[in-house]
Amino acid sequence: MSLPEDVILEILSRLPITSLVRFKSVCKSWNGMINNPMFISKHHKTVSLKEGSEIVLISRRDNVTNERVISSLRNDGYYTFVDQHLPTFLNDMFGHVRLIGPCNGIVCLYGFPDNIALWNPSIRDFKKLPSSLVQRPPNAKVRGGDVGVGFDSKTLDFKVMQILFCASKDCGGLIYQVEIYSSRTNSWRKYESIVPANIMYHNLWSMVYKNETFCWWAQDSSNVEVILSFDMSKETFQKTPLPSNIEVLGGQHRTTRAIMPLKESLALIVYRPQEFDKIYDVWIVDELGEDGDSWNKVTSIGPLSKVERPLGFWNNDEFILESSNGELVVYNCDNKKIKNLGVYGKRSRLEVLVYKESLFSVNKVYANM
Repeated sequence: MSLPEDVILEILSRLPITSLVRFKSVCKSWNGMINNPMFISKHHKTVSLKEGSEIVLISRRDNVTNERVISSLRNDGYYTFVDQHLPTFLNDMFGHVRLIGPCNGIVCLYGFPDNIALWNPSIRDFKKLPSSLVQRPPNAKVRGGDVGVGFDSKTLDFKVMQILFCASKDCGGLIYQVEIYSSRTNSWRKYESIVPANIMYHNLWSMVYKNETFCWWAQDSSNVEVILSFDMSKETFQKTPLPSNIEVLGGQHRTTRAIMPLKESLALIVYRPQEFDKIYDVWIVDELGEDGDSWNKVTSIGPLSKVERPLGFWNNDEFILESSNGELVVYNCDNKKIKNLGVYGKRSRLEVLVYKESLFSVNKVYANM
């Protein structure tokens, strides 16, 4: 006796990606169901509710070949690493790969200006974005760039924002040019409005917030620290002040910041990088806006010794860091223990991104979701 289609759909929506990829070959109806945008959206929402379903991507240099390696890390009772096999042009054209996102399970790979790719590690779906044909400022040279990604729910469009840092002789300094890529048109266009704050430290700290908004740590024209955010649907910038009662940036202790996702909130980490035993104060905000008092301090992690940069929160109870000797470590917030994972950065620091699997394709335009 065959099961009703709605029952089959419900069962399939709870299965892991690896099983669904195999089940596409069972029959045409299952293949069509699994490829249906409504099912893909339902499956992603179901996976997002599962505890312990997050995966960590790590970008580093191989100690032997010196090639760029991206590995996935799962906590399935053990810490299991699997190297991801990417197109060879990554090592030919991407001297350094930053992991940006994720958005609906899709990761943006950023090498340097105009070298950008989208990738879904779960289904090994990959797309190098076309070069921008937007005219750049005259008498200016591109000195660097930054990237933000997000999903426009109004037009069902994955968007990539490239912010170019241009040295202009005419303007006597650094100017921004912003270009936006649309997956629906597979092309770039110029964003005409200004960027209302300066991104800090070449976007060491940035994140996707609730899929539709991308955030950077920044300073406004008055040198006041803010969270600079861009709404991918409205295509508008917004500034959110940091908490008014945190320790000032720099100073005697060289206090610094990091921003990263924590559950459904944006988390701000405040810490002193020069101290041997570090304490990481964690603040969260649920809604972005002009009110700097909407932040809440939720916890302090530490003191922890022989650690450096915070890299992300994982499965709610684990805190990922880079150790003093460049090794990836995980601190369990429940049992207060640190686990050394035996993975090291080389030449450049480790890049880490936490994501949840999805069936969204970077090569498909979605409709009727």
